[in-house]
Amino acid sequence: MKVLFFGLDYHTYTQEIIAEMKVFGATVNYVDIQPRTVFFKFLRTLGRSLYDRYLESHHAAAIRASESTVYDKVVFLQAHQMSLASLARLRQVQPTAEFTLYNWDALSNHDYRPQANSFHRVLTFDRRDASEHCYGYLPLFCQRSMQGLRRDHNDPGSLFMVGNIVKPARYAAIESFRTYCSERGLLFRQHLKISPVVWSQLIRAGVHPKGVSLRSIDQAAFRNMIETTGGVFDFANHTQSGQTMRMMETLCTGKKIVTNNVWVRKEPFYSPDRIHVFDGTDFSGVAEFLKAPIAEPDAEFPEYHIQSFVGQLLGLVPLLSEECAR
Repeated sequence: MKVLFFGLDYHTYTQEIIAEMKVFGATVNYVDIQPRTVFFKFLRTLGRSLYDRYLESHHAAAIRASESTVYDKVVFLQAHQMSLASLARLRQVQPTAEFTLYNWDALSNHDYRPQANSFHRVLTFDRRDASEHCYGYLPLFCQRSMQGLRRDHNDPGSLFMVGNIVKPARYAAIESFRTYCSERGLLFRQHLKISPVVWSQLIRAGVHPKGVSLRSIDQAAFRNMIETTGGVFDFANHTQSGQTMRMMETLCTGKKIVTNNVWVRKEPFYSPDRIHVFDGTDFSGVAEFLKAPIAEPDAEFPEYHIQSFVGQLLGLVPLLSEECAR
């Protein structure tokens, strides 16, 4: 099986997906759909039109390079970065391949509906988008490195959060939760990555962010944080019904989950002993929730492991949720 994979190189997730494709026996040719090299970032600062022309040229070169291989599957992890003309050309170059688009952003954040018409299969992590637009629903996953973590030396009165500060609303919610935890004697550990651009935006808005970093967390430190805390604080950057990567990772590691995503109540894995949904910045009940035991503390939810995710992404196993016929 030969796979042409256009993706956004994001943290370790994209490379882990590629590794799993190879486990399924695939030969994978990966193309970065939106390079974030110093050169491309420099072009973006000069002007959007110049950047767009170079991005179009980058895609055109990748499409030309693919002409020498007959691929079985063409998979996109996001597609809104590619023009409709380039997608049409790629379909011409690979006429026998099955085209699959997966989105780990909601339509409210990136509208990929124009590109969706170029694909045989359209999958999304967002349950509402899947329902309203008749796309296949495929939640995010737990990486192999997070599977099988220890569950026997955590502090039940502690929570962690690892994430990017992209929106001011997320930082404001974290500040409010810090205050709640301090008042209730709960330990709240965080690693909050912030870009210089967002940091400047917060400063201009009169907010001086505390406890933030320009660097991503070390993976060993991340695993230690999960193993030694009793739960996670989950607050999405964007308006979405899809569950975050942090939700899926901590679900599979047996943690308690405190989240603002009300859509989680529609998931088959939801149970009030495991997941507490808060509204706005009303954190009442969180301390009591952390004290209550989980009914099935050893559940690992293998159906949400990356192995299952990639099998569904490639169409080698059926979707866990019924795919809507397009």
